[in-house]
Order: sequence, then structure tokens, then C-alpha cells
Amino acid sequence: AVVSTQSTGCQVPFIMMEKIAALKSSEIPEKFPIFKMHLSFIEKGWSEKDGNVTTATYRSSAGHIFSAITHLNEKKEVSRTDFHIDDEASLKEIDDFLDETLSENTVANLAWIYSINLQPRYFDYVLEGIVKRIGPNYPENPDRFDHYMFIAPTSKPEELTVPQGYILGPLLEDHAKAIAPQWAKDIDFLDVSGQHLVPIVVGNIKRRPCFGIFTESDPNTPIAWLCIYSGGAIGMLHVKEGHRGKGLGRILLRHCLKVVQDTHGMECRAQACCQKFNAGSLNLLFSEGWELQPINFKKMFFSKSGPQ
Repeated sequence: AVVSTQSTGCQVPFIMMEKIAALKSSEIPEKFPIFKMHLSFIEKGWSEKDGNVTTATYRSSAGHIFSAITHLNEKKEVSRTDFHIDDEASLKEIDDFLDETLSENTVANLAWIYSINLQPRYFDYVLEGIVKRIGPNYPENPDRFDHYMFIAPTSKPEELTVPQGYILGPLLEDHAKAIAPQWAKDIDFLDVSGQHLVPIVVGNIKRRPCFGIFTESDPNTPIAWLCIYSGGAIGMLHVKEGHRGKGLGRILLRHCLKVVQDTHGMECRAQACCQKFNAGSLNLLFSEGWELQPINFKKMFFSKSGPQ
């Protein structure tokens, strides 16, 4: 437990963080779709269950609930944390929660790229607190990877017919080596070879439904693809030149969303993060009824100088 006191001239109540049973997705309000969907992925087996994902929930002495989902990479380094913070929590309670989840031991074990999902009421304060705790390890400005965040519509999409000459099918692990370099280019990744992204792509394909579109003349090589990440986001969308303008991206988006909805229910809404300059993807998401979220709904990436 974390106990906080204030050194003032008068006695004040202390704030204590008590670890309690981990929250379930059904206990998370729908206004927190990131965390709700992430928990549903864990519960339905769409996220790692081999000790590389842990969920910890705390209740403050004021009765406010806090929770964190922590992901470890193959090196057992902390690569991602999703935070759920009670909207009624005080700033002091938030500090205590961040001290608990971003302890010195945790910060010392952060991966070279560390991502967080945030949707708190006091976004700036929480982000400032995170940067203060991990900043020395990550000199790069996280805004370099800043995205717009969208959440899926509450209606089921109508599936579209694949154009003649194309095939919609599942991605296989062997496709990762071709997808990763293109993904690296699409997101302006430091490692342009995509070598360090291959394990992420393989993990997505192994653990969750990911889809590609192939030509009938070459059914083994995807010319378009879309993956589902462990936390409930849909991403990595790419359509190769020469195959654009045929609605292939829209077909993949609708198909992936329907699969997510069929498994996790309409109350668990998928997310998508899109770079602000990616006009094509932004137009697609808006036209499909995905809702742009306010500034306090963000996926932030912190990176060291390079892979280590």
C-alpha cells in the first residue's frame, strides 16, 4: 500500500492506496472505451496470458478506483501501460497511483519504446506526472508520435463485396516480414528496416484475427492489410499502390470491426489511432462514422535514441 501524508502545521487525513481484486470489463463505464476494450481482450483470450500482461487495481481511502494494465515484451521489459483513473480523484491521489504503477523498479525496466493509453479527466496533469517519472529515460518528445484517436460507431457495419480478382482472407505469420518494413515507413519509424517491428506484427497475427486482401493471381502475398492490436485498437492499415481507389481499405475496416463486435459486444468499442497528416485514413474513418475523440483521449509513445 502507498501511504501519503502532508507535512503541515495541522493534522490531515492520509491517502492510502489499497490493492483490490482486478476490475472486469463489465465494471468499466462505457465512457472509458480504451480500458474497457483492453480488459475484454484479456478476458476473451485476445491478449497474452503467459505472464506478459498483468492487471492491478487500487482503491484509495476516499473510495476512488484506479487500475493499470501492464504489458511486457519478449525481454520482460515494460513496453506498455494503460491507465484507468477515476474522474473524481484528487491530484494527490493521482500522484500516489502513478508512484505505485511507475515505481523506480518499473521505470528502470522500461523498454526502448514505451507506449501509454490515456483517457483521464486531468490529462495534462497525468501526462506531466508520467513524463516527470520516466523523462530521463526518454529524451524524445512524445508528440513526435502523436495521433488523433477515434472510437468505433455503435452500429454494425454492412459488409462489402470484395472486387473481382481479389480475395479477403486471414493474415499468416509468414506475412509479417513483408508487412513490418511498410509499417515502419508508414509511421516514420526510427528503424526503417522494420526489423524491430516484426515481433509486434507476428504477435498480432498469432493472437488476434488480422486480415489481408490478396489477388487471385497471387493468393499468398497480401496487397492490403489491417491488424488488431492487443489493447483493442485497429491499425496498421495499408493498401499498396496500384490497388488503391477500389474500396479495399473500407472492406478491411468493416470486416475487422464486425469481428471485434461479434466477439466483444457492441458496448466494447474498438479504437483507431491515426497520424494527423494521414488524410486518406482520416477521411475513411470519418466517412465510416468513427468518432474523433477530445484531447484527453490519447495514445502516447516514448522512445529512447534507438533500439537497445
